Amino acid sequence: MIEIEHLTKRYGAAAIVDDVSFRVEEGTVAAVVGTSGAGKSTLLRMINRLVEPSAGRVLIDGQDTMAIPEDALRHRIGYVIQGYGLFPHRTVAENIATVPRLLGWDRRQIAARVEELLDLFGLDPAEFAKKFPHQLSGGEQQRVGVARALAARPALLLMDEPFGALDPVIRHKAQDELLSIQRRLGTTVVLVTHDMNEAFHLADRIAVMNQGRLLQYAAPAELLTRPAEAFVEQLVGSAERPFRLLSLMRVQEAVEPGTAEGEPLSVADTLHDALSRLIWLGREVLPVADASGAPVGRISVSRILAHGRARA
Repeated sequence: MIEIEHLTKRYGAAAIVDDVSFRVEEGTVAAVVGTSGAGKSTLLRMINRLVEPSAGRVLIDGQDTMAIPEDALRHRIGYVIQGYGLFPHRTVAENIATVPRLLGWDRRQIAARVEELLDLFGLDPAEFAKKFPHQLSGGEQQRVGVARALAARPALLLMDEPFGALDPVIRHKAQDELLSIQRRLGTTVVLVTHDMNEAFHLADRIAVMNQGRLLQYAAPAELLTRPAEAFVEQLVGSAERPFRLLSLMRVQEAVEPGTAEGEPLSVADTLHDALSRLIWLGREVLPVADASGAPVGRISVSRILAHGRARA
């Protein structure tokens, strides 16, 4: 668990981060959002002490980070930045091995961990281990950057606009990969992003910042239905709020008894995706199947709209 208590950073008279407090539960994803200059990246860098706070403190599993030597702290925390920060003169395997090597892991243990992570991220070790960063696509570099951050099995992963340089298709795939791996490993993630869609897709809770202050820290659905301030309401987008709310709900929540013709939707699909599919196909109803492909009922436009209104 990460506890941020009254964290403040001043440069002269200007408070870049102003008395911010919130808690990130173990194994969850927290997104920090806001406009440029809101203090998001400075806040993130104070967690691993790349920036020293002017006041307040950060606790990781109850331990004040100021009591931990800087090198030891950063070896415990994975850190991913936009552009991935890969060492251009090192191979993919050498990049991933950076922190384990600094921690004194033996060569056999390092090699096994590199292979494990390349497999986890869908990068064939035989093909990618000896490549250099300039030989990788943007999406591949991103995966190597996250793999490197996870190499020493940190319980905490900090990510500062990690997907900002990717095109929309690769970006969405990278987000899904991150979620899958985060759930598999149970890693706690704090993610800075300017993209509200990304925050709603990835985060269990979202911290909204403006001019260094924390305006609201809440689950995505609460931000949509009960924004604390006009700025929060504007940031989440008034026109998009109904669709973003549907994107937080699953087809499983609104399945109704009965059958229908057509290719089935999955119970794991979002209601936003289901509604889009129904509209695109010009259908009022489609069948629904579980993970094994067995039919479990159907979903209709009217049911989706009713379910959305009930949650709004």
